[in-house]
Amino acid sequence: MPRIRSLAVLTALIVAVTTFLVPAAARADVTDVNLSVAFDRLSADRVATVTLEAKSASGITGVEAAVEQLANEEWTPIATMPLARTGGTANDGTWTAEYRTDIEAHPGGTRFVAEIASADGTTLTTEAKYIDNCYQLTMTDLTSSPEVIDADTPVTVEGRVLVQRTRDAEPEPAPDVAVTTSGSSVRTRADGSFTYTTGYTEDAVRPKAGREPELCTVMGAAPEPEIEKQSVKLSGRIVTPMPVEAGSTVVVEGRLERNGADGLVPVPGAVVSGQVVSGPFSRAGRSVYTSEDGGFRLSLPVEEAGRLSLDSEENDLLESGLTDAGALSIGGDSRIVGFDMKPSPVGYHEMIHATGRLMAGSEPIADAQVRLEYADTTYAWWDTASYVRTNSEGYFDVQSPRTLQDGYWRVHYVGSGGKTLAMSDVRHVEVKYGTRLDGYTATAGAGGAVTIQGELVRLKDGEEPASGLPVYVYFMADGQSTWEFQGTTEAGTDGTFGKQFKTDKNGYWTAAFWGDDDHIRSNAPIAHVKVLGKYTTEFAEFGASPSPVAAGEPITLKGLLTRSVDGGAAEAAPGKPVYVYFLPAGATEWVEKAVVQTGADGRFEKAFAAEEDGYWTAWFFGDEGHLSVNSGSEHVDVR
Repeated sequence: MPRIRSLAVLTALIVAVTTFLVPAAARADVTDVNLSVAFDRLSADRVATVTLEAKSASGITGVEAAVEQLANEEWTPIATMPLARTGGTANDGTWTAEYRTDIEAHPGGTRFVAEIASADGTTLTTEAKYIDNCYQLTMTDLTSSPEVIDADTPVTVEGRVLVQRTRDAEPEPAPDVAVTTSGSSVRTRADGSFTYTTGYTEDAVRPKAGREPELCTVMGAAPEPEIEKQSVKLSGRIVTPMPVEAGSTVVVEGRLERNGADGLVPVPGAVVSGQVVSGPFSRAGRSVYTSEDGGFRLSLPVEEAGRLSLDSEENDLLESGLTDAGALSIGGDSRIVGFDMKPSPVGYHEMIHATGRLMAGSEPIADAQVRLEYADTTYAWWDTASYVRTNSEGYFDVQSPRTLQDGYWRVHYVGSGGKTLAMSDVRHVEVKYGTRLDGYTATAGAGGAVTIQGELVRLKDGEEPASGLPVYVYFMADGQSTWEFQGTTEAGTDGTFGKQFKTDKNGYWTAAFWGDDDHIRSNAPIAHVKVLGKYTTEFAEFGASPSPVAAGEPITLKGLLTRSVDGGAAEAAPGKPVYVYFLPAGATEWVEKAVVQTGADGRFEKAFAAEEDGYWTAWFFGDEGHLSVNSGSEHVDVR
C-alpha cells in the first residue's frame, strides 16, 4: 500500500521533529523503545496484540496507545487503550495490551501509536506500527492462452479468487472482486472466477485482486506465453538542409513501424534515439517517444561532419531497430560520392572493396587519406580496417580482409585538425563461409549407371569438411540446353559425397551446393559422361494358363522381364511396357490385346476371357537404353 508507506515516512518525520523539541534531559530519559503489533488475520477473534519494550532512568509511569484507521486518505482516531506492564520494571520493562479489531466497522489499514510518560514529567511518542485488517485472498487455477503470442495476438488470462475468513473455515469463492492489470480491469463472477484479454505487457499475466478495504490484496502469476518478437522498420531522414555550421542543431524526422501479420503497423510510445556518428564511436545523442502514428521528430546538436544513426529500443514484443538517417556536413567543403561496397555477402576472410570519390564542391580532393572502418552489429564502436590515399582524380579503392562476421562498413575522411570532414553511407555486409567442390567425377557404369563423387570443403581459417550440407545434382543431355535436376546427396563427416543415377543418354553432369544463411554457394564443376552399351532384355518367364480351358473362362498371361549388360547378372526390368498379342488358330495376323507395365520386380500379369483356340505372345519393343525382345508363343486350347 504505497500511500501507507508514504504516511509512515511522514509520521516518522513528525516524530523526529517532536523528539528534537524535547529538552535534552527528557530525550535521554526514555531509551531503547521498540513498539510491535502481532496480528493474525485468520484468527477468529481478530485480536491485535500491542507490545512496547522501553527503558527509562526516572521510570515509566504510563503507556497509552492510539488506534487510527486510514479513511479517505487520512488517519482518523478510532480508539485509545492503556498498556499494562507485563514484565520487567518501570525502568526496563514490557507493556502490552490487546485490541479487538472490527473488520465490519473499520476494515483496511490500521495503525498504532504509543505515548510514553516518564517520572520526570515528559512524554515520548513512538513511531507508528501498521496492520492490514482484511480477509485473506488467494488466487488459483491461473491459465493463459494462447501458448505463443506476438504483438498482434493478445493474451487471455483466466483464474479464480477465493477468500478465507478464519483458519478453521475453508476458502470460498470471492464474488465481485476487482481483478486488475495495467491494461485490464474486471470483477469476479459469483463463483470467484474471472477472465480478461489484454495486450501483452510485463504484468499482463500477473493479475492483482482485492483493493476493497475488507479484502487483502493478492497477486497471481499465470504461465508466461512464448513470445515471437516482431521485427521493426525504422526510417528517418535529416530535414535540416545541409551543410550547417558547427554547433548547429539539426532535425531528423522518421517513423517506427512493426511487421505485423497484415503488413506494417505504427508503433506508438516507443523510444527512438539519435546519435551523431563522427568518430570511432557514437556521440551521446537524444531520445524521443513515437506518436500514435509511429512518427517522431528529433533535434540534435552537430559539431562535425558524420552520419546520423537512429535506433529503437527492444521490448517484450518487438526487436530493436537501427537505421542510418543520412550524412551531416559542415560547411559543405568535402563529401564522398559514388560510394560502393563489394561483394555482399562476402566470403569469410575474403577481401572486401570500398570504392568512391572524395570531392570538395565540384573539384576532386587528390592525395587525401581515407580510412575504411568497421563496426559489429551492435553499431557501438568503429575500428579502422585499412587506409588508402585518393588518386589525382579523388578516386579511392580501399580494401580489407577483416571479414570475420556480419557488420557495418563506412569510409571516413578526417581533416588535418582531427575533425570529420566527410563520411560515406553506412553499408551492412553479411559474412558467409566460402565453399568449394573438389575432386568432382562423374563415372559411367554398366546398365546406364552414372556415379557422382566429390568433396565439399568449407573455407574458414583453413579448409575443413563441409559436413551435412546438401549437394544438388543436374544432368543435361547432348544436344540440349537445359539442366534437369536429378536429386541431392549430402556431404559426410569428411566432406565427401557420392550417389548413383540411371540414364540411357550421353550428356553432362554437374553438382553444386547453393549456399545457406552461413555459407556462400560453391563452384559447379561439369563432367561429360558417355553411357556404356544398352541393356539386353529377356523374358525369363512367360506362360498362358490354364490349357485346355472352357470357353468364357479366364486365361491368365504372366511373365518376368529381366535385363543385363555384356553378359552380366540379370536384374529385373521395372516399369517397362509389355505388349500382349493373340493369333487365332488358322489366322495369319496377330491382334494386340493389351499393354501391361512391369512392376518393380520386373513381373507382369493380365487375365483375358477365353474365346477361341490360338497362340499368345508378348513383346518388349525396347527404348534408348534397352534392346527389344519377344517372349515366344504359348498355345491355349479352348473347348
